[in-house]
Amino acid sequence: MIKHIGILGGTFDPVHNGHIRCAHYVQQHCALDEVRLMPCHLPAHRATPGVSSEQRAAMVQLAISQYPQLKLERLELNKPSASYTADSLQLLSTQEPGSRFYFIIGMDSLCYFRSWKNWPDILKLAHLLVCQRPGYSQQDGDAPALLQQFGVTDLATMRQRPSGCIMLLANPLADISASQIRRQLQQQQSAAKTLDPAVLNYIQTQQLYQA
Repeated sequence: MIKHIGILGGTFDPVHNGHIRCAHYVQQHCALDEVRLMPCHLPAHRATPGVSSEQRAAMVQLAISQYPQLKLERLELNKPSASYTADSLQLLSTQEPGSRFYFIIGMDSLCYFRSWKNWPDILKLAHLLVCQRPGYSQQDGDAPALLQQFGVTDLATMRQRPSGCIMLLANPLADISASQIRRQLQQQQSAAKTLDPAVLNYIQTQQLYQA
């Protein structure tokens, strides 16, 4: 029996309601067995997060506690070097040969996907599920060429293949960014609308994101 697993990577610095809504929507809409949130230890394309890997993982665990189909994937947390998606998917595929992986990205990432390290290998190891993001279109950047070559429009076609498909999703838009939340917290503004109450309590207890 093939297990269908979604992977949502990121720094989750901090994990916010937009991340959780996206993961839950993809899991439900695409009928995946589970979606794993995979915090990276050292991101390859941005500054090192201001809080530790374990603190970010703890926040993810708190945020997903009400969603049985959402899991924490710890694969990259103890990695001493920068995390690259192709390497992580290769490890997961080796560890779980009976699973099929669906890597979840935003439209903003699809627009520059061909600049990712070993991007063709990602498509050999997984399907791509692309969530809409405010301000980005399938007409931008790398998206048109990638969709022409790898795009599919229905779940049935994608599920028949082991990997290599890109499918756009019509998810509800959430204009939330972790950087904006960090600024609010540093300025002691309320972030209650964008963070799970348990995550907000953890941030306050641990005194994270203070100016």
